[in-house]
Amino acid sequence: MEYRCAVCGDTYTATASLYRCSCGGYLDYPAYPVFPLSALAERDHSIWRYREAYGLPEGCKPITLGEGRSPLSKIAVPEGRMLTKLDYLQPSGSFKDRGAAVLISLLVHLGAERVVEDSSGNAGAAVSAYAAAAGIRCSIYTPDYTPEGKLAQIRLYGGEVRTVVGTRDDAGKAAEEAARRSCYASHLWNPAFVLGLQSTAFELWEQLGEQLPSIVIVPLGSGGYLEGLHRGFTVLLEAGFISKMPRLVGVQAAHCSPVHTAFEHGSERHHQVEVSPSIAEGIAVQNPPRSPAVLRALRESGGYTAALSEDEIKSATGALIRRGVFAEPTSAAAYAAWRRLGRAERADSLVILTGHGLKQLSKLTDLLAS
Repeated sequence: MEYRCAVCGDTYTATASLYRCSCGGYLDYPAYPVFPLSALAERDHSIWRYREAYGLPEGCKPITLGEGRSPLSKIAVPEGRMLTKLDYLQPSGSFKDRGAAVLISLLVHLGAERVVEDSSGNAGAAVSAYAAAAGIRCSIYTPDYTPEGKLAQIRLYGGEVRTVVGTRDDAGKAAEEAARRSCYASHLWNPAFVLGLQSTAFELWEQLGEQLPSIVIVPLGSGGYLEGLHRGFTVLLEAGFISKMPRLVGVQAAHCSPVHTAFEHGSERHHQVEVSPSIAEGIAVQNPPRSPAVLRALRESGGYTAALSEDEIKSATGALIRRGVFAEPTSAAAYAAWRRLGRAERADSLVILTGHGLKQLSKLTDLLAS
């Protein structure tokens, strides 16, 4: 399994310790393998029905908790009926399980016995869950504003929580330092995580009868999910399974919008922006390392970005919960962006809800009571 640096072009054979190029650039998996249609009828509905598309080495055994095949639902909201993919209904309660399953499977195959990760919650929970399933040790470095519900989940899986005073970036630097003595299972850097996120694109194609909506809206922090969706849609396009790619809409909080700002300015990588705390902490990533790939994916799909105010995110969170959809604010930001669409666009769009609100009970109780 070979990676290529997106900056200098150097190539590497995947190892347990490899997560970025020696030049500092991020790594890509340059091949675009496709799954065999003829095999799908005999396979279960986890993400592993598409295993060939992940390019994993021969003999790599899946570490799986049954992740994938999250349901589609048309939710009645004040603006109409919104088609959603309820991707918070994964084993650890977020879409991150898709990437963690593929990444941990690869790292275990390559000999990892202990991993470290940095996260504001959901990625840490996912990596901890799959490390537990694999029987390996795990340490998660989290910023000190991480919701207690997510920290408790990590600990209950057996993960070691290392709280870092400061920003999300400070937690990342601490994890990279720790990775010198371990293995960095980074959802921000490692291309294997993105490979697992392709699975949503493939599921949508199957669930919608080999058709896709014109617009797909997804929360955007580091941007890995959007990058993975674009990669998956590209696989489908190159295989001739679809004739047109959906427009991808990446949603950020206005309080932390480095990719949105770059997109608006026509830049090729994220901007350094002023940030302040957001109720959507899951998309508050100030320096996303794979931002050039994310911006390219947005433009190649004909998509765009949106930056949502705290009031918009709070309103969308409350509206969803009052209709029985218990999504965290980071997820609800995608619904807030959907509200901005015109009626015709709403009718041919899909919103991906990414993280479960049960992880943030105290926060949501206080937020929606105010």
